[in-house]
Amino acid sequence: QNIDMIAVGGGFLGGIAKDALKTADEFNNLQARIKLVTGEGALLTSSFQGVSDVALRTNSNLEQTGTLFARIAEAGKSAGLGAKEAAAQSLSLTETINQAAQLSGGSAESSKAAIAQLIQALQSGVLRGEEFNSIMEQSPRLAKALADGLGVTTGELRKMSEAGALSTETVIRA
Repeated sequence: QNIDMIAVGGGFLGGIAKDALKTADEFNNLQARIKLVTGEGALLTSSFQGVSDVALRTNSNLEQTGTLFARIAEAGKSAGLGAKEAAAQSLSLTETINQAAQLSGGSAESSKAAIAQLIQALQSGVLRGEEFNSIMEQSPRLAKALADGLGVTTGELRKMSEAGALSTETVIRA
């Protein structure tokens, strides 16, 4: 039966090869994103391992975990932290954010969508609008953790979002 699959235009093997190439490409892209904030060497190696460990511990998507790590580390470096300190802070925050998303009790897709919206907000410099609403709806535990970190209620958090007061630095500090 396997021979029949192989014989049909390489469909079976072609699909496996295509999947392997896609996975290798995703791995290389993730490593490149992490390298942008850590540089080469031991910090890259330990950060990549840390991202992998966080994704496993929190049952989260590796690529998204790596992207979140890189965005938070970039913000830390912009705030004046050295690469090593930014990477350590970013690993800790990435794990906390992934855990909060998982604890919200939604589906894996909801958690993934909430993290994606948070990443977009961090990239744009402010959490508001669609990104904020998505996090509130798809990961209420993450929104609650953010509100708690700022010492406000979720209602006050919404007002802060509407006022544009949830900058990348504010979100990371919270």
